[in-house]
Amino acid sequence: MTSIERSFPRARKSLGQNFLASPAVAGRIVSALGPAAGELVLEIGPGHGALTAPLAATGARVAAFEIDETLAGRLRETYAAEPRVEIVRADIRGVDLDAEAAARGFAAFKLAGNIPYRLTSTILIDLVRWRSLAAAALMVQREVGERILAAPGTRACGILSIFLRSYFTIERVMTVRPGSFTPPPKVMSVVLGFTPAVQERAPRDRLDFLAFLKTGFAHRRKKLRGAADALAGGRAPALGDLAALTGIDFDARPEQLALERWFALYTALRRPAGGGGA
Repeated sequence: MTSIERSFPRARKSLGQNFLASPAVAGRIVSALGPAAGELVLEIGPGHGALTAPLAATGARVAAFEIDETLAGRLRETYAAEPRVEIVRADIRGVDLDAEAAARGFAAFKLAGNIPYRLTSTILIDLVRWRSLAAAALMVQREVGERILAAPGTRACGILSIFLRSYFTIERVMTVRPGSFTPPPKVMSVVLGFTPAVQERAPRDRLDFLAFLKTGFAHRRKKLRGAADALAGGRAPALGDLAALTGIDFDARPEQLALERWFALYTALRRPAGGGGA
């Protein structure tokens, strides 16, 4: 532990804090994100600044959002002489990242962070909202990461996998052991890289598609025919006609549907109501 780290307060369980303490892991995250001098990087939860320092060393402009007021104050002291680093006291859940980039004069930004486990789904779902996002490298609990990386149509996939893969290319950067944090968490972590890449026929209305997936997975181990009425918004669809139109076997379960089948089902059931597809 460095003298700077010793000057910071201990982790707060109420905020789910596990601070990254490995320079090697931080370096891999920065390398995966690939910020260039002059680019804008927004950082989620800088903690003790383990990732903030190597991000700033690339010459990028860094705006780090920290919910903990004490940590934010210490970080401001640490980076007081570094004009490229800005520490913002804020709860990331209430921050419009597109607006933050625009306010700093940037049309695009990259995103990095060690996400608190309790906020993982919320923050990852929000990724699709940010139209100025150029790339992201985010640390999540390995179990969640494995579900996200699971291919649609396999048993392990779920809402996050289908939803995020509809709008991003996702890759595994590295697996991270508990000893890379202070205090060490009880689980392994994984760093994922996200690059915006909208799939052909992915719905334009992203939040409506998310709601559609949640309805479809409400009873994920049951057959799709049991969710058909709810997916159709209460209208009883003719499953024979719908199967012919979409190529879907309604005796399948939600996790068995390939990505393009979800797009076809959404388009068939939502278009009459105005949802539309891309």
